[in-house]
Amino acid sequence: MKFTLPRNIDTKRLLSFLDRAKQQQAKLQAPDDRREVLQLPEPRTPFDIYRKQKLINLLNLRQLAEGRSVLEIGCDIGDLLKEIAKYNPKELYGVDRSPKMVAYARAFLKEEKVDLQVVNPFRLPFPEKSFDLVVVMDEFQHVFSDKDAEKLFYEVCRVARQWVILVEETAPEQKTVDKMLLRTVKKYKDEMKKKRFHLRSTSFLDIAATSYIYTSRRNPWHWVRWVFSPLLYLIGFPSSVMKMPTSEEKIPDSELAMKLQAFTLPFATSLDGIFRKVEGTTVMRFEREQLFRRG
Repeated sequence: MKFTLPRNIDTKRLLSFLDRAKQQQAKLQAPDDRREVLQLPEPRTPFDIYRKQKLINLLNLRQLAEGRSVLEIGCDIGDLLKEIAKYNPKELYGVDRSPKMVAYARAFLKEEKVDLQVVNPFRLPFPEKSFDLVVVMDEFQHVFSDKDAEKLFYEVCRVARQWVILVEETAPEQKTVDKMLLRTVKKYKDEMKKKRFHLRSTSFLDIAATSYIYTSRRNPWHWVRWVFSPLLYLIGFPSSVMKMPTSEEKIPDSELAMKLQAFTLPFATSLDGIFRKVEGTTVMRFEREQLFRRG
């Protein structure tokens, strides 16, 4: 799906929306909490809006969640649960091991009909086949022990009646990057097959070009920006633009930067269909083996 911003976009309204989103996140997140708590953050830039919508489209929640019982394991602040709630599931549950994250989720989802619990994901308090759909996002990539991963695979499959969606960072060969364990799609396929769940579809979040342009730590833009930083500062960028690039730096979050991103995004998104990633965010959909429809 190709994303384009309207030609007659009202920049003031866009910036106003982004500012409100920031304020909402600030209310939910404690000042001293350095963790990025949102799996699907309230969009702060035009690129954020594009990325979030593209991921939601890959999840295909309408087909799998509407009128069904749904559980998310590792719900964090509940932003994915909020998206699932739009499709009127019969039951909606979210669990997380962190009391702080569940407290955030209760505030974030106070207008939604959802059951939230602090739970150890390796010992879920639900009977077998309790949920039509079980969703796990960004959990396995933080589990490094094979023994713990096996426990999590077992619990996910035990409570799922039909469908499991795993959203994890994967790579062609298993490796560790930024404190995450990137397993292969084949590894997930093999482990789930042992539990009689079969891989039905695999979708990569194809944002190689846009993520490189707008967020990459190795993006040459940062060095070009630093060379021209005096000029950029004079035309409206914040003083941080004068700092030398670091591995964590991103494009400055000024009003002018937002306008430039909105202007260039339609061109950048067209490149996502050309430059494909062989690793990154992967949506894997599994189905429980049926008695007369094996494999």
